Amino acid sequence: MFKQLIYSMLVFSLVMGVSFSALGHGEGATLLEDVNKDGIVNIQDLVLVSAAFGQPGDRTAEQNPDVNRDGIVNVLDLVRVSNSFGQTEVNDSSTYHDIQDYIFDKSCANSTCHAAPANAGNLNLTYGTSYYDLVGRVPQNPSAAAAGMKLVDPENPDNSFLLTKLMGPESPDQGARMPFLSGVLHDGKIDAIRTWIEAGAPQTGKVAGIGDLGVLRDPDEVFEPPAPPPPGEGYQLHLPPFKIEPGTEREVYYSTQIKDENGNPVEEDIFINRVEIFYPSGSHHFIVYRLTEEGLANGVQDRGIIPGIGVNSEDQFRELDTDDPQVLGNFGVDRLFVVGTQTDETMYAFPEGVGLRLPGDTVYDLNSHYINLLGDETLVGETYVNIYTIPEEEVKYEAVEIFVSNRAINVPPGTTRVAKLTWYVEDELERRGHDPDTELFVFLLTSHMHRHGELFEIFQKSTGELLHRSIAYDDAPIDLFNPVLQLDSDDGIHFQCTHANYDTNEPLIFGLTSEDEMCIIFGYYYIPTERAGSIIR
Repeated sequence: MFKQLIYSMLVFSLVMGVSFSALGHGEGATLLEDVNKDGIVNIQDLVLVSAAFGQPGDRTAEQNPDVNRDGIVNVLDLVRVSNSFGQTEVNDSSTYHDIQDYIFDKSCANSTCHAAPANAGNLNLTYGTSYYDLVGRVPQNPSAAAAGMKLVDPENPDNSFLLTKLMGPESPDQGARMPFLSGVLHDGKIDAIRTWIEAGAPQTGKVAGIGDLGVLRDPDEVFEPPAPPPPGEGYQLHLPPFKIEPGTEREVYYSTQIKDENGNPVEEDIFINRVEIFYPSGSHHFIVYRLTEEGLANGVQDRGIIPGIGVNSEDQFRELDTDDPQVLGNFGVDRLFVVGTQTDETMYAFPEGVGLRLPGDTVYDLNSHYINLLGDETLVGETYVNIYTIPEEEVKYEAVEIFVSNRAINVPPGTTRVAKLTWYVEDELERRGHDPDTELFVFLLTSHMHRHGELFEIFQKSTGELLHRSIAYDDAPIDLFNPVLQLDSDDGIHFQCTHANYDTNEPLIFGLTSEDEMCIIFGYYYIPTERAGSIIR
């Protein structure tokens, strides 16, 4: 089952009722104008910005009045706060939220343990309740209570019974190690809880020194392959198991085709309107590309094959060479984006009557990037993709992918820089072969950066309206538009990324590893089928 949050179910009113839903990870907090983190933008935030006027921004501060993250507090920050008066924060990108999402929700908060109706040990670890049930509370265990322990004792992890239970109590009077009968947690998760408690167990804000908990797989975690779509409703793609050794990261490409029930490649064009993606924890991203005729002619699918990567020696993987990434082909020429995710259980369902055309007899490149830098055992990566189709006669609008990358990133050590780029509708219409006066209906936008990314913003070119904002490089929100965003041929989308380089001695530049940087928008728009280019490329 999908366990992540449903972002939204939107109902549009263009010609017919259409809806869109996406399933993915919870959005990260993005209300930067709420300087004092009290949940609302008001005069108190304006006072904090005014008091710091002219000072450099403090990127490590809990309250950072450098709202636009350009390195200095100035009139631009005052304007942003003023324009945001009355806005409230409804999202949470705190360390506590990450612990909730990747530890408590995954391993503790279920109906037979620490959630209703059981609430074992009088402890409910569901979101919104767990913090108050843990912090400063006396444990029910008599031995721990007699020793003066708290479930979570801020700034004192050694006196925190939660940590003792996760590590394994030395005294039999303190019960069994948790999670009970379901395997132990990854050491990195236990270390994260220790670091959080040492920092005072804050309910809000990020705690330094804690990595991405979403890529840590517990030792006994078992990945259950999903069932394929029922016959006649779609197809399943599979990236087979491959190895990621301890202390490494690995990005692979695996070529495959969509095949029918007889194992033959599907030769006719198909239209998809729903995609489900499943993989075990540990992945930084997963992308489905389709290879173009030029890419196939260039032999991209045969380049860079490395033996020994697959669990099954018969499976052929190509591994990204960061010193020569062009070996695996050029994006936009040899390969085109179809769908992608940074979440291990994701579903995209397009609006009713909207289909994404996939040309027949196509070779697909399944791209998976796994990180095992904190692990001490070999990880096994794997991905299943369920593709659901609709008949061509039901397609009234063709969906088209947006995938735009700004590679002009150069951030010297000790500085913060902003990379900016604009995507023009006029250029898109010409490149795709659409009618030149066609409007584009954008229904989804999101972004992608790496760990030095501090702020990603997307604006409508004509109005300057903010369409998307992310301060969580590893968990960017997916923005769905209701009503859909209509862009005419004179309009476009402007986006900018802020990168901070304070922990390296080399300039940050565009690159494909987790230590390089990126500035990418992706999403989808749709247009009436009769106005779409004859070749969607």
